[in-house]
Amino acid sequence: MISGILKAYNESFGVKIFAIFTAMAFIISMSLTFFFIYNQRKSLTASMIKNGTLLSTILAYNARLGVFSENAQLLEDPVKGIIDQEGVLDVSVFNMEKMLLNKEQRPVNAARNSEDPDNKDDLNTIFDNLEESRLPVYIRGNNRFDFWAPVLSRSYQFSQDDTMLNGNMTNRDNRVIGFVRVTVDEIPLKKRQLALLWKSVVIGGISFIIGMFFLFLVVNGTIRPLRRLTDSVRAYGEAGKVDKLPVETRDEIARLAEAFNDMTESLNRRDAEKGQLERALRQSQKMEAIGTLSGGIAHDFNNIMGIVMANTELAMSEIPEGSSPFQKLDGVLKAVLRAKDLVMQILTFSHKGGQEQCPLQISPIVKECLKMLRATLPATIEIRQNIAESPGIIMSDPTRIHQLLINLCTNASYAMRDKGGILKVSLKNVRLAEGDAKQYKGLAAGDYLSLKVEDTGEGIEHEIMERIFEPYFTTKAIGSGSGMGLAVVHGIVQNSGGVIRVESEPGRGTAFEVFFPIVEVKPSAEVKTAGAVTIGSERILFVDDEDNLALAARYNLERFGYNVTSETNPLRALGLFKNKPDQFDLVITDMTMPKMTGDKLARAIMEIRPDIPVIICTGYGDRFSKEQAKEMGIKAFIMKPALAGEMTRIIRDVLDEANYTLRSTDRMPH
Repeated sequence: MISGILKAYNESFGVKIFAIFTAMAFIISMSLTFFFIYNQRKSLTASMIKNGTLLSTILAYNARLGVFSENAQLLEDPVKGIIDQEGVLDVSVFNMEKMLLNKEQRPVNAARNSEDPDNKDDLNTIFDNLEESRLPVYIRGNNRFDFWAPVLSRSYQFSQDDTMLNGNMTNRDNRVIGFVRVTVDEIPLKKRQLALLWKSVVIGGISFIIGMFFLFLVVNGTIRPLRRLTDSVRAYGEAGKVDKLPVETRDEIARLAEAFNDMTESLNRRDAEKGQLERALRQSQKMEAIGTLSGGIAHDFNNIMGIVMANTELAMSEIPEGSSPFQKLDGVLKAVLRAKDLVMQILTFSHKGGQEQCPLQISPIVKECLKMLRATLPATIEIRQNIAESPGIIMSDPTRIHQLLINLCTNASYAMRDKGGILKVSLKNVRLAEGDAKQYKGLAAGDYLSLKVEDTGEGIEHEIMERIFEPYFTTKAIGSGSGMGLAVVHGIVQNSGGVIRVESEPGRGTAFEVFFPIVEVKPSAEVKTAGAVTIGSERILFVDDEDNLALAARYNLERFGYNVTSETNPLRALGLFKNKPDQFDLVITDMTMPKMTGDKLARAIMEIRPDIPVIICTGYGDRFSKEQAKEMGIKAFIMKPALAGEMTRIIRDVLDEANYTLRSTDRMPH
């Protein structure tokens, strides 16, 4: 039986939930029940003690006259009033000599009456304590409470709260003239506590059973849709096809069923796209490998052509122009120049070209290219353009964009060479959704600039579609093309962070669409004019651990009129500044130095003289940024290596900003 229960627990999610919630509910229910019983018992006991203390205090107050006069008749009414209270077994009044003046007992069994603690030693101890403290006390015995209170000679003021809290309610000038005892039965208290225990257990048990019944209904109703979902997932894994799950509610499980239905539809769509993506990935990997190989070959080939070109020019400079050897060498030079252009195309394809990318607005380039093409294309080809007025900014190179568009338009015109047609060129901003962007490797959703070239030519056969971007692959006749045009286009697009998409139908034309990521370009900072004055006569402490660099910097700065003290040891430089802090107008320090880094040296120098401007010069920008330098109070931050003109301009700016008064130039560097 136990093994069956464990098996059901391990294999059923519903059983686990029910068991866990049952255990939690049982623990919480029992904890609350016992906590309630404990507090109720404590409250009942405290209430009895509080009531007994109040009765003994009232009796002591009302028995003053009878105790003082030792008149039993005067004590009858106060004693009678207390003995009539519920639960009171015995009331006794004593004088200071411990003599019993009056006593009343409730008629209960004799055995319990004989339990009175009237032992002399016990009474002596109790009386001594009461006389000393003058406060009510209680003693818990066998099923009873004895409440004792002193009887004082004079009236005293006390509040009910003081009595209940056993506070100081007496005046020390009063004299204790007697004692009273009120014995209260504890058995009714225990009966009430026992009844409370049973009632709490019964109520807790019934509530637990009812809660478990509703929990079973809730768990079973919750698990039923999950069972259907599990069966559907298993069926889909086995057959690859499954009917849609019914959605009966709008809760989380219903949304899970809807998500499963959407997932099955999405998986079916992705199965259709999977082949296309795999082909695109293979093509991308192939192009990357070919690009790496082409780049290495082009690099070596370019070096060889450089040697040939240089020696050819040298040879041509040594022979007469127009001679037969000159003409032959001129043919060699022209061949080398054509080879150079081919090498540049290969370098462009392999992303290793020398052009530097910059923020670029390509609409003027596109218009210029189309204007040039109009003069070269036959009249049978009509050019239609749709250029956006304010297209986005991209990161690229003007020469590469020009080359890309010329190559695409040339291929399009070749496809329409026989019958003519329409060449369409459009440029516009587009926003690619996440689903569209995922079709291209490395492309994220966002804003792009779309450059599209369409023709109405003969189209591209599906069998060769995967090879059109391979270097030297061409369908043109021998001598009509090198097969590098689309390979170069592919390299330019990848180097610009974009992608190219091709759509073609044989006999209906081809469309090439390039997506360039749009960049947000901030306005460039205003720069100083080239003629700004950079000379000066201020005194500079230059610190760098490289001897040659420190010496070169000193000579360069002295050329501009500055008095420079160079130091290669940062600790010596700090000691020099500490001894003569007013002898320098500016400190320039390297960042990475042995014994003390530049930032620590700068902090130490600025602690000595807070108004001294400091410039940090380093080649490790990743270890100490401009933001860190600014927080420290560094006035400028220079990345090595820096030109002398750039360094003196920054020095002049820092000194002018600090508004230093030019000092005498008589002092020589130390």
